[in-house]
Amino acid sequence: MKMKKKLFNSINAITMKKYLILFGAVLLLGGCRKYLDVNKNPNTPEASTAPSNLIFTNAVNAATGYQVGGSHALGSTWAGQLSHSTSFTGGGEEKTYSFNNTNFNYFDGAYDILNDFQVVINKADGEGFGHLVGPAMVMQTFIYQKLVDQYGDVPYSEALKGTEFSAPKYDDAQTIYESLITKLDEAITLIKAASFPVGDAADIVFSGNKANWLKFANSMKLRILMRQSFMPGRMSYITTEIGKIVAEGSGFMTDGHVTSSPGFIKQPGKLNLFYGTYGYTDQDQETGTYRFRKMNSVIINWLKNSNDNFRLQRIATPKKDGTPGNQSDYIGIPLGPTGALNSYLETLVSSIGTVQVFKGDATRRMIIMTAAEVYFNLAEAAFRGVPGIGTAQENYENGVRWAFRLAAATHTSTATASVAAADAAANAYLTSGVENADWSASPDKLRAILIQKWIAFAHIDGLEAWSDYRKSGGLSIPTSPKSIVAGSSPEPVRLDYPLREHQTNGENVPTGIDHFTTKIFWDVN
Repeated sequence: MKMKKKLFNSINAITMKKYLILFGAVLLLGGCRKYLDVNKNPNTPEASTAPSNLIFTNAVNAATGYQVGGSHALGSTWAGQLSHSTSFTGGGEEKTYSFNNTNFNYFDGAYDILNDFQVVINKADGEGFGHLVGPAMVMQTFIYQKLVDQYGDVPYSEALKGTEFSAPKYDDAQTIYESLITKLDEAITLIKAASFPVGDAADIVFSGNKANWLKFANSMKLRILMRQSFMPGRMSYITTEIGKIVAEGSGFMTDGHVTSSPGFIKQPGKLNLFYGTYGYTDQDQETGTYRFRKMNSVIINWLKNSNDNFRLQRIATPKKDGTPGNQSDYIGIPLGPTGALNSYLETLVSSIGTVQVFKGDATRRMIIMTAAEVYFNLAEAAFRGVPGIGTAQENYENGVRWAFRLAAATHTSTATASVAAADAAANAYLTSGVENADWSASPDKLRAILIQKWIAFAHIDGLEAWSDYRKSGGLSIPTSPKSIVAGSSPEPVRLDYPLREHQTNGENVPTGIDHFTTKIFWDVN
């Protein structure tokens, strides 16, 4: 079976167009079905007659689709989590690092989503849905942060303004990051002042839970701040801003994951977006992506070497006809394998595990952010001396416990272990004497935090995993994930601005960009 390269370079575009449907109670509110068109000008929002609450629902669903789309697959591959079965062709640009502005366009779709949230911000208050303005701003920071982490400078201050700026300027990436913190402060103020209807059907994230929106906003601030933690002289700013979060008092998302669902059902085009892309069809048949995207040897070998069987058998599956839990039956693929390619045929290697793909469970909620990530960010901040957020060790160990719960999918009806069993396995791991697992046995505490965070990102957010790898100069991954076939070529540090942006906004697109040398501002290693 031959797989076209286009499929794997444009998963996010497929996700955008195929899966943005409103379900369940939302349908009772009226007919709003919008398929995002990634071929239109991303900087020109369209006037919409749809109610802003339905636009918000659709935009949140699109944002979760964006997270698990092409940038997730690409980031996971370059971060040593996913690789490619040699049963198929495809993925050449990922393996060789030979790509240009016609590959990996995760730019246009992001602005389409940002425009939808801007429509909500502009009109929700006048339509009686003003409580959604703050959450829409939080979700905009979620998308903008991902844009910056892939492209650096992007349109920001003149973007999302319709025909006022049909060719918006590009803003400095670090300035955008700082503005996102300010935007989140504003969002928090609006959320606090708003009255949220209990059980709000339009809010497919928290169902009108104001407290959780505040925690999510603070957790987004923490993510943005800690992405800059390796920058010389930046910790003073980071410490001050985290101090403001602590003083504000709403807390972080440390008691559960941020998830969403518009009411997924087991029908074509209405499945959980991750499941329908990387897992199975509504008829429980393996998708082409499930058969092509296999586990990378870097993460498989780490889980084996650290004797982490609990997560090994949940992050991955054994090879076909293998025995669950038998370490030797879990086989990963190095990126760009050469030589004995028959060793990596789809039946001989490990696929994505039940942490995200449990056959038959097509209606799980989508994961936007995990409690594990929040704890690991707090652990790094505490390690670097930020006061008022607990010790680095206690945050680290809580992060590991939540990562084990995540692996067991304890938040779903198809959990493979109870919370108690996951915690017991985590506690045994934390006292195992294994370096970068057991806090006491880890001489490089920072690396232990980053590696455990990397594992927690598996099948959740590949872009975040790749961004942490770049920010830390490789500390976050136990062994190099570099492609074998790439030879002496360096690893990419960013993506190229897409061809369409050169065609529609060419005068403003930054010049002299090289995806091997033009680093994002926080990448100082």
